[in-house]
Amino acid sequence: MYYEKAKKIEDYIINWRRHFHENPELSTLEFETIKSIKEELKVLGIDFIEVPDGGILGFIKGNLPGDKKVLLRADVDALPVVEKENNLAGPRTCISKNVGVMHACGHDGHTAMLLGAAKLLVEEKDTFGGEVILCFERGEEGYSKYREILAYMEKFHIVPDAIWAIHLVSTLETGVFGIRDDSMMAGSIFFEITLEGQGGHGSRPDQAINPISAFTAIYNYFETIRLVKMDPFETLSYSIGTVNAGVASNVIPQTLNFKGTVRFMDREKIGMPFYLEFKDKLEKLANAYDCKVNFDFYPKPGFPVVNDKTAAVWSRNLLAKEFGEDNVTIPEPWMASESFAGYLTQWPGVYAFLGVKNEEKGIGAAHHNEYFDIDEDVLAMGTAGSVMYAINFLNSDLVLEDRPLKGNFREYLKEVDETEENIERLFSVDKQEIQ
Repeated sequence: MYYEKAKKIEDYIINWRRHFHENPELSTLEFETIKSIKEELKVLGIDFIEVPDGGILGFIKGNLPGDKKVLLRADVDALPVVEKENNLAGPRTCISKNVGVMHACGHDGHTAMLLGAAKLLVEEKDTFGGEVILCFERGEEGYSKYREILAYMEKFHIVPDAIWAIHLVSTLETGVFGIRDDSMMAGSIFFEITLEGQGGHGSRPDQAINPISAFTAIYNYFETIRLVKMDPFETLSYSIGTVNAGVASNVIPQTLNFKGTVRFMDREKIGMPFYLEFKDKLEKLANAYDCKVNFDFYPKPGFPVVNDKTAAVWSRNLLAKEFGEDNVTIPEPWMASESFAGYLTQWPGVYAFLGVKNEEKGIGAAHHNEYFDIDEDVLAMGTAGSVMYAINFLNSDLVLEDRPLKGNFREYLKEVDETEENIERLFSVDKQEIQ
């Protein structure tokens, strides 16, 4: 039913996707993108507020009785990637006009689908009670601007009963929805460490303290943590991405700096144990080599994207009825991380994948890649899926309670090592006027 209605506005959705794709903006710089969204919400007659530095919250109230709330979210930012004119098979349908900036992760499609959902929900107001909250999030790609949004929502008592987001993915065949009952995407630890020794002449290592020696021992242990300390039945990946030390072949360096990342699907079973074990061994091994260790950046583990099991099963059944069982699957988890994890620590809900892989159209390149592209034929499906989730939840007796953190957003920020200064900054935001 909703898919047929979404197909009727397919041109509207595709046109918005192409507009955003041709005019991408980097994280925290999405000024024209936000302006376009606000102007369209006004055209649709939707009340909204702009959360400073965070994004937009729109509000659609149904005309039937009801007090439940559901939040639908899309991320709006692009990436610093130089887009190729062709995808994997030939010319694209559209290309970035902002050279060096590209929607290489599908956020243009996410934003267009949410605008399409907004348009349909306005038309369907007589069929549901309660309220739909539209969330257009800035700075998802590494800038954590969701924190501004969630702090605002907590301070001013905007409390959804369920939440939903879709991510277009090139790992699933086009038109296939993927929803797991547990972790969809990984939690993460990002670290930057500096080892400090004592520099010296390359001919007299006995008169120096070489941080490279300490790093070698640390790296060798880093490679074995999974084998000797972690549960072999739990998902874990990690790597070191940069190592910097020294300026000349005959000079033993004073310092060595290295950076890396850790990914996991269970924060309590893997994320925290890894965090504590690596920190402990770093200090001990550095000390064994007479080096000092500085944790330049080593916050506690972030949270994985964890679906509410009840909502996941319920939404898969809804989608299967609308699109057929062949178009709904339980996918492999994705080892990337996502800010929607923060939302899911506060309110139960579903993070869904929607496949865009279409070899015939040359679509299937990895995310964050210059050849990445999406199959626009799925946009009406994603729009319909969002509308279906929202209306069916609001009109149901379904109660969701599962979330991985039993605490408010202030407690969440402390749990991920946010500074008190920044927490106070986030919660110092003023109430914004409805536009």
